[in-house]
Amino acid sequence: MWEVNTTGPTLRNTVTDPDGDKSNLTFEVWTTDAAGKPKSRVKLTDDNQYGVLVSDFVASGKAAQVTVPAGRLTNGVTYAFHTSAYDGKLYETDWSPWTTFKVSVPAPAKPAKPTSLANNGKPGEFTVALPSGHTAKWVEWQLDAAAWKRVDAAGKTSVTIDTGLRAAAPTAPAAPAANNHTLNVRTANDDGASDAVSVAFTGNGTGNGDGDHAVDLTLPDPVSTAPNPDQTKQVVTGKITRPLGAPASSSPRFAAPAAKEQCGPVDKDGGQACFGAPVKFEDLPAEVQAKAKEQAKAKQQRPQAPAAGSPGMTDWCATNTSGAFATRTVECETKQLPVVYRVDGEPIATAYFTMTREISLDNSGKSFIHRLNIHPILIAPTFRAIEMVMANRTCVGSTAAQCKDPGKAELSDWDGKAIWQSPTDTHDANLTTTYTWDNSTSGAEYDLRTDFMIKGILIAGNTPGPTLMTDFRWAMSDPSDLEEIRCDTKGTGATVSGCVFKNVAPSYTFNAAKFPQAAAHAWLLQEKLPNTMGVKTRDTPLYYLPGGKRADGKNNRDVICDVASWASTYGDASAMDGAGDKPNCDEFAFNATYNSGGMPKAEGGLNEVSSGSQCVQTFTKKASDGAVHLYNIDGQAPTWREVCGRSAISGKHNSGSMGGFSGFAKNMRLMDKDPYWLETGMSGQCTTDAKSFKCSLRAN
Repeated sequence: MWEVNTTGPTLRNTVTDPDGDKSNLTFEVWTTDAAGKPKSRVKLTDDNQYGVLVSDFVASGKAAQVTVPAGRLTNGVTYAFHTSAYDGKLYETDWSPWTTFKVSVPAPAKPAKPTSLANNGKPGEFTVALPSGHTAKWVEWQLDAAAWKRVDAAGKTSVTIDTGLRAAAPTAPAAPAANNHTLNVRTANDDGASDAVSVAFTGNGTGNGDGDHAVDLTLPDPVSTAPNPDQTKQVVTGKITRPLGAPASSSPRFAAPAAKEQCGPVDKDGGQACFGAPVKFEDLPAEVQAKAKEQAKAKQQRPQAPAAGSPGMTDWCATNTSGAFATRTVECETKQLPVVYRVDGEPIATAYFTMTREISLDNSGKSFIHRLNIHPILIAPTFRAIEMVMANRTCVGSTAAQCKDPGKAELSDWDGKAIWQSPTDTHDANLTTTYTWDNSTSGAEYDLRTDFMIKGILIAGNTPGPTLMTDFRWAMSDPSDLEEIRCDTKGTGATVSGCVFKNVAPSYTFNAAKFPQAAAHAWLLQEKLPNTMGVKTRDTPLYYLPGGKRADGKNNRDVICDVASWASTYGDASAMDGAGDKPNCDEFAFNATYNSGGMPKAEGGLNEVSSGSQCVQTFTKKASDGAVHLYNIDGQAPTWREVCGRSAISGKHNSGSMGGFSGFAKNMRLMDKDPYWLETGMSGQCTTDAKSFKCSLRAN
């Protein structure tokens, strides 16, 4: 049995004439009984006394067809039809076999509900935004418990509802219950109505008074002369922050990391030399710690990193710390290494060295510098001499040719020989190595790591004491993933080639003093939303999406700022900063991030919404106290379960706050899905309760 989804189906059958003449077919349709047998004939037309449909003439062997007129068949009923042929001379004496079919028309689809509902800035008026391609004939609305009313919506993208409310609610004391209202709206057509969308509001719904708001941030006055932050100055961090979706380690290694000792062979007398597993500074023996602190002379640790490429190691790469720290272009890792002399497995003597390695990248070139410092903390008197020979320096990448291996180092390459011949010898040995990589292929990207192997030579005991050897390999000492290097040739101009540490997220900093409205909006969302986007202390980075484009060609901003007049409707002229400034829709998270509410989950989006009406909605206005405030839009108090925000703020502040971002992205060589942090430059004194969040903000 066939099934059709219309009450006006097209019926077909093939007709064959023995003489090859053209023929037509007469179609009869009958209802059927419970067993599926023909029951009674259906009148398909009033054009003949039999109520049958007759097709046009067709060539022999072809299909003839007719279409049943509307109103002749009933949805849910099973029918049978058969045909009889006529070639213009003779009628077929028999009917064809029966063919059964059931009419199954899908239930009418209700129209999609409105995408947003909000006051349009005029007393008592509300704008209802309708979804693209909607099938609604009307928008129906209900104020409080009154009867539903309707306005035409066919072919429109939005409609305006006038509730008739004109009086604003009193601001003090709190508005009485009679001033509180709920507006419900829904779309409708002949097939039914959608679910309702509601908004609660006070007075006439404008929210433009200085009355009580659920969100009330008092902003500092803008300082037009405030200098822009230097986005190249980045705070040193030990935090590993990988690109979105990146595995734990995507760069190649020479060997699996293992924090264990590395030992040489046992000689004929049972002697053996070992580099012990790295020891955290705080876990060193007390006498070794004391000696190290004395030698370090209380060096200041981890201040602000100087620019990459300065001569020598950076100040923060101190020799008396353990662990790894980095900026986007400088990585430093320090290890405290025991050097152990054993006989028959029993430790006889131990020396302690600090080994510090710094890699300084060029974010606009084809080379980078590897600096190694070896410093003896304490050498046991048993050792007559300890020498460290740089046996090999290697680099590995996506293919072997992409990073050139410098190989071994000669004794003359060291600044300060890597030989210590007495317990009182505490000189430093330094070795600087320049690595180069192949940047000849445009548009390429390479993951690189460096490694080196030192051959330790120990002379112990009295003359002639044993000479023992052991190897130390950096990659076998559990190095940090902060050292993963990414080099690329995807830049432009002078920065077409360069390298960064891809697991270090840089920070973009707002000029909060100059553009407080944008800074306050982002600060509010970072403080209150559960996903706290771009906050380093909560490990919730923003992930870069170059261009902010979705697969359908739209910008994420098109979803969040989805009503063209939204900012002008809710923005207030009193908050504008100078002549020519106009309200603008400021969305957070930013358009060019995977955190944006406009980015579909199917494309890697982390906070997908279908409309900006699902975000926290705020605006700025100069209040009676003379200060600009950031308020929630009246009737749209946040739940703080939202995952995004939009605010009608000064266009000057919105664009100005991001004025340095393109240079920041270029300098930090941000690529698709790279993480970064947002420093809003704001702080506040706040009071909060179950219904309100009120703060006085200042620029840091």
